[in-house]
Amino acid sequence: MPRRERITEAGIYHIVNRGVERRKIFLDDFDYDFFLGLLLKLTKDYEVIVHTYCLMTNHYHILLETSQNNLSKAIQFLNDKYAKYFNKKYKRIGHLWQGRYKSFPLYDDAHFWVVAKYIERNPIAASMVNSVSDYKHQSFFGWLHKSKYFTLLNNSKIFDMTFKEYSEYISTALDIDAIEIVYKSPKLVKKDGKLKILSKRIETFFEEDMDINRNINMKKAYDYGYTKSDIARFLSLNPSSVSRIV
Repeated sequence: MPRRERITEAGIYHIVNRGVERRKIFLDDFDYDFFLGLLLKLTKDYEVIVHTYCLMTNHYHILLETSQNNLSKAIQFLNDKYAKYFNKKYKRIGHLWQGRYKSFPLYDDAHFWVVAKYIERNPIAASMVNSVSDYKHQSFFGWLHKSKYFTLLNNSKIFDMTFKEYSEYISTALDIDAIEIVYKSPKLVKKDGKLKILSKRIETFFEEDMDINRNINMKKAYDYGYTKSDIARFLSLNPSSVSRIV
């Protein structure tokens, strides 16, 4: 089965990678420290901005922004260097990572702030801590205590909020529906033999006038790249009805 094509254009991405068989990839504080050191080097060598991060025991989350089409090279550097360090330190051989890292592109502020909260609250979701301020291997703790790797967050968008605003924002429960919407998009399609990124979610074509201009908006969604089946599924219509309209 062919691998899914990646989006690698400059932009903002949520990066996730797990240990093979969900095994731990951080066994002591020195491991976390080494990984963050690599991440700091990555920001300089690959011109990457780190917006938020959270290092869990068996996986990591990074919300980062690239200014060049070098996402794959940057993450390959991070994963390869850390795997070599880990295997040498713990005298092990074989793969450290479960597989290819996952990358989810973000395209608007709604995406960004939902994912930032999701990452910061990961230790709470895993029942590791009760408060976002109690987990030290993440960006919020770095901001709170101006820790050693606080400079990782230089130019982070989270500073668009004050510390109090951000603290209050990530301290509230996550909207599960919102996070599900984020990871349903963007959609990749082949059109005229070329890969096209549908960064505009299908609901945005109908959010203001679902009924009044429905047929016009159906045509707009179709011309943008959504299939008749996509539109029919979203509007709970028969595909043949959509086909007649578009």
